[in-house]
Amino acid sequence: MNTLYLLILALGLKLFAGVSLDKTRPHLDALDSRGRMDWADYQDDFLISQSAELSDLPQAEIIRRLRNQHSKTRLEIPPNFSFESFPVPQSVISGEQLEGLQSCTLEKCAFKLHTDSETAPLVKAKNKQVLFSRFIGQRLKAYLGEKKLKGYEKRLDNTPYVKKAFQLTKFLKGRYPNSFSYLMGDFWGGRPRPEGSKKNYVRSEVIQIIGDKMQPIFRLSENLEFEEQGYLNIEIHIYTNHFFDSSIRIFEVFPWPMDPKKSVYVVTDLMEVDELKKSDLIRTLFKTKMEEAIAEFRKTEMRELR
Repeated sequence: MNTLYLLILALGLKLFAGVSLDKTRPHLDALDSRGRMDWADYQDDFLISQSAELSDLPQAEIIRRLRNQHSKTRLEIPPNFSFESFPVPQSVISGEQLEGLQSCTLEKCAFKLHTDSETAPLVKAKNKQVLFSRFIGQRLKAYLGEKKLKGYEKRLDNTPYVKKAFQLTKFLKGRYPNSFSYLMGDFWGGRPRPEGSKKNYVRSEVIQIIGDKMQPIFRLSENLEFEEQGYLNIEIHIYTNHFFDSSIRIFEVFPWPMDPKKSVYVVTDLMEVDELKKSDLIRTLFKTKMEEAIAEFRKTEMRELR
């Protein structure tokens, strides 16, 4: 009996060895031997960076921990919420951050703002913190009410760039076709998802990626959950104050095929990094540094779920 069991097990392992975990992401197959992997690429002005871990915890437990992690930065928006005085974290408008805000000019501003409608009035304003807070609130209101994603500098609309990021993720369309189709279409028209309501909410967070005088990074995003061949969580970034002209994050949790009691946890960042678009030379000098910094940031986040 034991010999027969071992033969069957060996045959199963042999058959599985020829099957990729995800044909669009062959690098994920490294999880079988290492338990963790980091991967990055650069396409069409987007830095695509991905980390994955094989966990001994079941899928449901990883999802529970991920939800708890995200809920810590949940922004409550009651009916009487004031979009004209958005509660910007103090660390974002004090110290060197405040100096950067106060030194903004039409030609150069360290903060991500739309030149005509935001930077121009900010330059003239006496209380720049108050006006900056109002700009963030107005962006959030436009997004929640009409699904409008205001761009930065001369860019009016960020929606096409977010859709472009979704298109660059071949795994999203391949593994989650219904969710992908919704994110490329009906979502932007405010129409409900075919499978019914899921958990959607706004997150307001301050993150530290790399040691830089313009840190920390303030990020405002909508958190969207889907269930399709596993758990899928999408973050659409409504506003980011530094570095990124547009960006999204994708979280996945699904059972490990070799042992369904275990789970695979994958985090993908797609970032339109302003500095990397300036020239081939700058991209050559700084792309690796940015890749390593993003991977290290994700590693810290993922460690909290173990």
